[in-house]
Amino acid sequence: MKRWPLRVKLTLAYVMLTAVTGAILLGLILLMTRPAIPVGTASEPPVPASSPSDVAPELPVTPADPEDPELVDAGDPELADTAGTVTYSSVLESGVVALVVVMAVAAVLGWLTARRALRPIRSITSAAQRAADQELSTRIWLSGPNDEIKELADAFDHMLARLERSFASQRRFLANAAHELKTPVAAQRAVTEVAMTRSDAGIGTKELGRKLLASLDHQQRVLTGLFALAQNAETVERKDTVNLAGLTDDILHERIARNDEQIKPTSELDVAKVRGDAALLEQLIRNLIDNAFVHNEPCGWVSVRTIGTTTESVLEIANGGNHIDTTKAGQLFEPFRRLCFNRADPPPGSGLGLSVVRAIAEAHGGSVTARPRDEGGLVVRVCLPAA
Repeated sequence: MKRWPLRVKLTLAYVMLTAVTGAILLGLILLMTRPAIPVGTASEPPVPASSPSDVAPELPVTPADPEDPELVDAGDPELADTAGTVTYSSVLESGVVALVVVMAVAAVLGWLTARRALRPIRSITSAAQRAADQELSTRIWLSGPNDEIKELADAFDHMLARLERSFASQRRFLANAAHELKTPVAAQRAVTEVAMTRSDAGIGTKELGRKLLASLDHQQRVLTGLFALAQNAETVERKDTVNLAGLTDDILHERIARNDEQIKPTSELDVAKVRGDAALLEQLIRNLIDNAFVHNEPCGWVSVRTIGTTTESVLEIANGGNHIDTTKAGQLFEPFRRLCFNRADPPPGSGLGLSVVRAIAEAHGGSVTARPRDEGGLVVRVCLPAA
């Protein structure tokens, strides 16, 4: 019974309550109506008052049938008990039939009553599901009497309003911070490049300029990640039809051209089309491929493949590398979270790569999972709705 819907449980409770109440009522009726003088016994009719002069006319005498129940001798206890038992049994049978009918009616009424009583709960559940899909503007606006269910609905609306304001404030903060930081980063890059191209720039100046540019590239990646995290899933326009196979192949060849880690890549790319924002999808693929190359073992390998079905398009990237605890794999998608971080030799990147991947995937109605390999390394799988 633990797995039965609440509507069924309420109906059964209503029927059981009716059955118990009806059984008690039937028992009380039978107890109070048990006949002291059974029905069917005969008694002498009262003799009306008459004067001595009144003479009753002589009537023909018909012999009485001793088997006639209407003429049963009141002084025969055996026949009286039989008649009383028959009457008591008929009342009991009729009461049981009536109780069964009442229970059937109670079942129907209980089912309808439970459905009506649970209708506001279904509204609250539907609103909660929409809110879980990032539709925080959803409200219940439950009408009706000011009872416990309406108080719950109003409290839920108040909670959604606060969550919406909080998320909107967070997105505005991230977007404004990233926007304000882009200008000084661009200015620093321009000054550094000008200093490196001067004719009197020495070797030390150029070497310092290269380090500054690398640092600025890192800051640029952080800002790009913050922009992606600040992206509202509801505002993503899915107007482009993108073939993940072609886009992945182009990005993979670009990465191979600057393969400083001597990683050996392999690919198996089937047509996998999705509808979405082409720029965001490109950033998703680029982040995954860069992570697979950077977080790898020396002279390691990277495997990239795309799978297209009628319902979903899948991008899967696997690589070798350090062993990752399976129980901590979900933490890889948290911002600035690195499970294989070495302070003596920190890897390049901002720690936002997989967080951005998850944000973009969810904005397109998809999902992303990470599974550590027993031999070391990681398998990241992105599932998106097919176009």
